[in-house]
Amino acid sequence: MINKNHITAVCAGTKGIGKTWLTVAICHALALMNKKTLLFDADCSIENVAYQTGFNKTVPYNTLLSGQLTLNNAPQFFIDGKFDIICSSPGECLFDTAPIGRVQVLAADLKHLAKYYDHIFIDCADYDSKNLSPLFNVCNDIIVIVNANSASSTEAFKTISKLKNFTSKTAIDIIVNRAASHEEGRQVFKTLLKAAKEYINVDLNLLGVIRQDSRIREAVLNQALILNRYPGCEGAEDCVALVRHFVEVCS
Repeated sequence: MINKNHITAVCAGTKGIGKTWLTVAICHALALMNKKTLLFDADCSIENVAYQTGFNKTVPYNTLLSGQLTLNNAPQFFIDGKFDIICSSPGECLFDTAPIGRVQVLAADLKHLAKYYDHIFIDCADYDSKNLSPLFNVCNDIIVIVNANSASSTEAFKTISKLKNFTSKTAIDIIVNRAASHEEGRQVFKTLLKAAKEYINVDLNLLGVIRQDSRIREAVLNQALILNRYPGCEGAEDCVALVRHFVEVCS
């Protein structure tokens, strides 16, 4: 049985890598496994959780950071995905400019809120924001998304190096997205793992590989969840397998 209080941050080295789509899909898959799940949006870019899902029950983050709205009153149920969401309107970037003390209070509140969920996932910004470090510090693990090309691996390595400075004791998992095959994805991971061990003394875990699938992009463009729209496609199958592995690791 999975312990509650499990908080996971999801990061990527570059924009457009599929981080937000994949975070939403993971939360959806967990919900379909009857795991009570919350997605907390700490990205706030134009193409954030609200934009990609069409979710309109957004929260003004200035009220969260000021304490006018308490975090336990912020979650809103996402009917299509059967999980809870806390997200801002697209483009409401406040974490990068918020006082670090405010983010620390928010992180402490998030840790308290985790008592009521099996899983909380934090969709983190792609930019380098030290203000997110309090959120990383309450996480059980951090997922870094990498695509199957050398440029993406280089940026992922940089992200992992920065994460090591934020928190040295948190496990770092890798998901290889948009791979031509599972074997290609495993090779990408092996190369990244070798560099991480050799140059920054960081161990990594391969959480899963998502194969390239045109139906994923079609679902995103239509603000639809892949497990609802194309549950039998390769991308959906890979996502479900990844989540099952994640559940086993967390048990």
